[in-house]
Amino acid sequence: MNNKSRKSRKLNFNLTRKVIELEDKGYCLDYMVLKGQLLCVQNNQSIPVEAVHICVVDQGYDQLSSCFKYIHTVDTGNGEKGVMITDAIITNNATSLAANKKIHH
Repeated sequence: MNNKSRKSRKLNFNLTRKVIELEDKGYCLDYMVLKGQLLCVQNNQSIPVEAVHICVVDQGYDQLSSCFKYIHTVDTGNGEKGVMITDAIITNNATSLAANKKIHH
């Protein structure tokens, strides 16, 4: 196996390891941004982005999509916590959400 292959596998492994680490800390739900809202994949609940705290915690290169992915934690006001993996950095500010809408529309 060449060095580039090993490095790519290591980065993918690091992303997976970080998600597992966050799950161990109670970040058990998965979220995605959809039309300016966060959507919980497990329960299909839509939450206004302004109602949650979003924090970028890691990044790495994804071989499958050939781009960098950003891992975010999502803390809701009702105690639910989850993880969101995106192609862009997402925060609660309008500029970031506008950039994300351009990426996903």
